[in-house]
Amino acid sequence: MAEKKAVVFDFGGVMTATTEPVLVREALQELGIGWEVAQRGYARYRHAYDAGDIALAELYERTWRDGGVTLSEADFRRVLECDRASWLRRNPRTLDWMRALKAEGRRIGILTNMAPDFAPLFLEHYAEYVELADAMVISGLVRMHKPQPQIYALLRERIGLEASRLVFVDDVEENCEAACRAGWNAIRFTSNEQVERDLAALER
Repeated sequence: MAEKKAVVFDFGGVMTATTEPVLVREALQELGIGWEVAQRGYARYRHAYDAGDIALAELYERTWRDGGVTLSEADFRRVLECDRASWLRRNPRTLDWMRALKAEGRRIGILTNMAPDFAPLFLEHYAEYVELADAMVISGLVRMHKPQPQIYALLRERIGLEASRLVFVDDVEENCEAACRAGWNAIRFTSNEQVERDLAALER
């Protein structure tokens, strides 16, 4: 049996087929709004949204206000719907990998930045992924977020293993670095082929 006993998975960019709300990007292009406006808003407000401090509508209200953008009510609602729908595009290879790891006897964790209003959609549309998890922490339900150290401590407590026996898979370098500071192992996800190869190399 490999030394590392659990693999902990991020959601967006790992379980999903996209690393950003691509449908929002497409909608904004049609509306003539620069993607950089949304990117600045995400950088400024997404952690507050993921921690449950603000709702999705407020995230975008602040983003458009900062960017000097005015949207009709219909277009505003469309952007919100596009944001949610973007994260429902699943990465099936990650699910296959999670199943294979579970079959090898490893524990599976899920540690994700996710707003409380999206959590029900996640639990429904990613039920097969969730069923594999021995422990899970959703940021908005515990009012903290990655890369805060306490969210890593909470997942470690829930999964019941020493930090050194955890491998974290996340597409964001900052979150991987925070996991390493917490004593975990971490692999930044860029593709399924890469992350599976890197885990095998880590455990040789």
